[in-house]
Formats: sequence, C-alpha cells, structure tokens
Amino acid sequence: MVSSKEADKTRPPRPKSNLKPGNKKSNDKFKSAPNFAKKSDGGHNKFAGKPVCSGEPEKQDWNKFKQEKKELKLKRKSTRDTYEITKEAKQIYEKLRCRKTENKDQLVEQMFKILNVGDTISKIVKAHDTARVLQCMLKHATPALRVEISDKLLPFVVEMCQSKYAQFCVQRMLKYGAPATKSKLVDSLFGHIVRLAGHSIASGLLDIMYQGGTRQQRTHMRQEFYGDLYRKAKDSSVKTLSDTYKEATNMKASILGSVKANLDHVANKNLVDSSLVHCVMLEYLRACEDEEEKLEETVTAFAALVPHMLSTKEGSEAAVICFYKSTPKNRRAIIKNIKEHLLKIATHEHGHVFLISLLNALDDTKATKKAIYDHLHGDLKQLVGNQYGRRVVQWLVAPGDTTCFHPTFIRVIEEGLAFGKKEKETRRKEIFEQIEAPIAEAIVEDAAFWLSNSHIGLVTADILNHIQGVSYQKAVEALAQVVVQPDWRITADADGAQPSQQKKGHQDVEDIIAEATKQRKKLTKIEESSDDDDDQSEQEQDKPDKEEAENGTVKPKRAKKEPKPKPAKEEPAKPLVKGIEEAGMHIVLKKILKNDGKQQVEEGQSFGEQILKHLTSDGLKAWLSVNRGCFVLLKLVEERPQLLETSRTAIQAEPEVSQLLRSQKTQGAKLLAGKLNIGK
Repeated sequence: MVSSKEADKTRPPRPKSNLKPGNKKSNDKFKSAPNFAKKSDGGHNKFAGKPVCSGEPEKQDWNKFKQEKKELKLKRKSTRDTYEITKEAKQIYEKLRCRKTENKDQLVEQMFKILNVGDTISKIVKAHDTARVLQCMLKHATPALRVEISDKLLPFVVEMCQSKYAQFCVQRMLKYGAPATKSKLVDSLFGHIVRLAGHSIASGLLDIMYQGGTRQQRTHMRQEFYGDLYRKAKDSSVKTLSDTYKEATNMKASILGSVKANLDHVANKNLVDSSLVHCVMLEYLRACEDEEEKLEETVTAFAALVPHMLSTKEGSEAAVICFYKSTPKNRRAIIKNIKEHLLKIATHEHGHVFLISLLNALDDTKATKKAIYDHLHGDLKQLVGNQYGRRVVQWLVAPGDTTCFHPTFIRVIEEGLAFGKKEKETRRKEIFEQIEAPIAEAIVEDAAFWLSNSHIGLVTADILNHIQGVSYQKAVEALAQVVVQPDWRITADADGAQPSQQKKGHQDVEDIIAEATKQRKKLTKIEESSDDDDDQSEQEQDKPDKEEAENGTVKPKRAKKEPKPKPAKEEPAKPLVKGIEEAGMHIVLKKILKNDGKQQVEEGQSFGEQILKHLTSDGLKAWLSVNRGCFVLLKLVEERPQLLETSRTAIQAEPEVSQLLRSQKTQGAKLLAGKLNIGK
C-alpha cells in the first residue's frame, strides 16, 4: 500500500502556464462582443452579458415569409411523380363533391382515366387528400366502374385497413360495393386475420367484415386463431375449435396454447370488443372446461375484460362462464369492473342476460343489493322504459316466473345455481325482501310513469303481484289516483316503430345514394339561406360609419356572432290515447284486479276500493261510455264481490251516470248492468 503523500511525490509535475498574472487570456466569448451591456453597480448588474439594441429592430415581412414557405412546400410536392396527375384529379374532385353537380358518374370516369396510370392508385390511396378523392369515386361511380376501381385496390387491402386514411376507402367498398366485391374483400384478408385483430384501426373493419361474411368465411377467419397451421391452408371440415383435435388428441395442448397466445395478443391491446374475438374466446373457454388450472388462469386474465365482452351473444356467454368459474376474489373484481357500466349493460340486448345470470348465482344477497340494485335504483325509470332493462327488474321481482320468461331462458339461467351454495328459494327471497320497499316507493313517487304505456304497465302488474303489506297498499293507492282521472292518457306503443321509422327492405346501392343526395340537397338549401342572412348581418356590422371614416376614428369591430348550432332532430311525438280504451292497458288493469282479489289487505286499502273511492262522476262517465271501461268495472266486482253494493250505489247516485249505462249498447255495458242489477 502506498500512502497519499508518497503518491504525490511520484506524480509528474503539472506544466506551468505561460500566462502571467496581469496578462491572462480570457476564454469569455461575451467579453469582447460588441454592443453588450458592461458590468457596473458593484458587479451586480443582472443584464450583464446581454445584447443591447442599437436601434429599432428589423421587422419581419410575414407575407413574404409565408409566400416563401408556400413555394417551398409546392416545390417539394412537385418532385413527386404523381403530383401533376393528382392535381388534375383534385380539380375535378372539387366539382364532383359539390351537391348541385349533375352527371357525376361521367366526372368519375374522367378521373379514373387520369389516375389509371401504372400504380398511381395504390400510391395515392394512403394520402389524406387523395384518399378522399377515391372515396368520392367509389360512391358516385357506375356499378361497372366501381367494380373496376375496387379490383385495383384489392391487392392492397391489408395495408389499407391499417392506414389512418385508406381505411375509409375500405369502408366505402363495404358500403357501396357489390356482393362479389365484398366477398373478395374478405378473402383478401386471409393470412393476416390475427395481426389485423390486434391493430387499433383494422380491428373495427375486421369485425364488420366478420359479421357480413358468409358462414364459411367466418369459419376460416376463426381458424387463423387456432394456429399457424390454418393461416395459409384452410380446412372446410373444421367448424369449431374442438374439431381441430378430435382425431389427434395429442395436439390439444399445443392448439389451445396457440389460441391462448393469440387471444392474449389481442387482449393486451384492449381490442376484445369484436364478434370474431368473442366467438374464439367462447370456444376456448368451452374447450378448457376439463382443465381446471388452465381455465382458472384464463378466467383471471379475462376478468378485467368482461365489460368489453357483453356486446355480442357469444361474448355474453363467455363472460357468464368466466363469472361461474371464477374464485370469490375474481368475482368481486368482475363486479367492480362492471359497476360503472351497469345501466348500459342492463339495457343491452346481450348484456342484460349476463346481469341476470350474475344475480341468480351470487350467494351474498346483501352485497348484491349494494353493488348492483343500489346503483340501478336511481335510473329505475330508464331501466323499466327499455325492453331489456324491464327483464332485469322482472327477474329481481319474479325470478323464474314463466309468465315473464321463456322456459328455455329460465333453464339456461338456472345452470348457474350449480356454482352457488345457497338454496335457490332462500337466495331469491332474501334479494326480494331488500328491494320490495324501494320499488314501492319509486311507484308512489311517479305513479303516472308506471302506467304510461302497456309495456311498463305489465312490469307494474308483476311487481304488484309479488309485493305485500304496506308496500302494496301505498303503491295501489297512488296508481288508483292515476287510473280514475277522466283525462288519463298513455302512449299507444312505447317500443313499436312508426311507419316512417320501420326498417326498409333490400334496396339497390344506387337507390340509397340517390335518396341520400336528395336529403342533403334539402339540407343545403336551408343552410345556405341561414348563412346568407348571417353574412349580411356581419357585413353591416363590419362597415364603419361615414363620419368615423372621415375623422379617422373608427370604432373597434364588434365580435362576430357565433354560428347558431343546428337544432337536433326531434323524434316524432308518440300518439296518445285514452288509457281506459287502450287494449294493452286493459289487460294490465284486469291483471292487477285479478291479483288484487288474492291480496290480504286492510279494509278500504285494496286496488278496487281505492278506485271506487277516487272515481268521480266525470270519471264514471268516461269509463261507462267505453266498452273496455265497463269490462274493467265488471272485473273489479267479480274479483271482490263485497264491492258490488258500493259500485251499484256509486252509479245510481248520479242519475246521468245510471242513464248513460242503460243507454249503452256495448257488450261490456250490458254485462255490467246485469251484474249490478240496473235495469232500464
């Protein structure tokens, strides 16, 4: 070991500087620079070393700068071999995109002759400006020319699907192309399905093509997820994943491993909201049912993706399997992930099935109410107003009731009972006891809504058929006050589409384009007239007064008015009819009265008694003048015979009312008069 002192002695001497103390060579680059502030004020000048303006700064000619920049950009573009061609095509495109232009198909032919030179079309399809030119050509071309343009683009479809701008050309081909073109479009993607399914842009297009493809094409698209073996060579005998290892069971592990890897690739990019991916996922989960370890690993990975799996039937089934096979920890994670999407799931065609399956399989009923029903209670009206949301409410109130659900649906849902510990009836009773009072309170708060149309009325009847005691009494009292109003009106059909809104049959592509063009022309006329008015008012505001111009004192311009937002399209008002006359509501009232006869309530608290209590002479006249109104009163008396005398007294107390009943010739009036023994 050498000490530090010895080491210092052995070091070579440092070379001496040639600079003398008073003649030091400075490396400060700012010291000799001209027009710089000198250091003063005792060495504390904060502007030391900064330049000092010797005069007025030179002004930049921005117009010249912009012109030079524009020329440079034009020069750079002109070096491309397609510049002159695309420039000429875009000039025609400006005419083509105008709504008032006629004979657009001729302009498209002219553009195609210009662009159909070598590989020009394939070069310009990915650019942001020329891609719009091709989209317009695909829309307005004749059918024969549209096929020719599509054939030019088909070899580049895989790259186009992944392009930010060319993807819109693919969408135009799918929208306006002939069936043969669409079929070729799907076939051109084979060999790249898994890669496109994991691409943020291409995945959406792939989903559209999968849904619109033939059965064989959909099968071949799924096969590419089964492994590299099926990427280039398709097997028509393989319909599902289980067919791949039916004859060679030793291949099952490797095939399932390939499927898992491909699904993980798509899932890692959060692109599982696709019909194709959902189908493959369902097949994989069914194939793994015998292998508990692999299934548990898969279910854990898919738990966070459940909200994205509920947009299709297959995805919903896969989500149900994931929930059934999950551990309690994973179940809590799934419930947590869907909590913020509950209303959307409950009102979805396939999502509501998953929610009902979840409600039927959970053992912790208190947690079920807290995590699910409490979040839906605030949107109960919106839930009941939707055809799928109603089913969720009906399952909460009347689970497994064959009057509300098809036996096949009940059988599928009850498969989940095998994955719970509690008995079926105990679980359902505990859930209903917790939600009975909140639902009754919701009916009391807005009773008119719960009888606003026949569909919602049927849900109300099902609720009244199961709630009891004080909750029932409060609900029927509020509903009776709505029913007896003389001017009670409801919507004729909440879910039925109006004639103008009904889906049209098959139309030719040319008819669709022509119809869309007519509608756009109408909108253009309205927009132009409103724009002209705005321009005139703006010009008037911009003109200075003569006196101000002469004096040279022009007031600052007022800010231009913001363009008025276009009014949203209002839905046509649904027709209103008298509630007592509507056929569906007539069935609802009879159903409620039938159940009312079985209810054990205090005297004067039944639905029938509440109706007679609040029914005025005007209300009686409105009911007796209608055949269905007479039948409702007849049903009321039949279900509760003790109200016969009360009904007779109410009608005979008013001579006009009793005379009206006797003068009616409808079948309901005759039967009611006979039942009440009110003769002529």
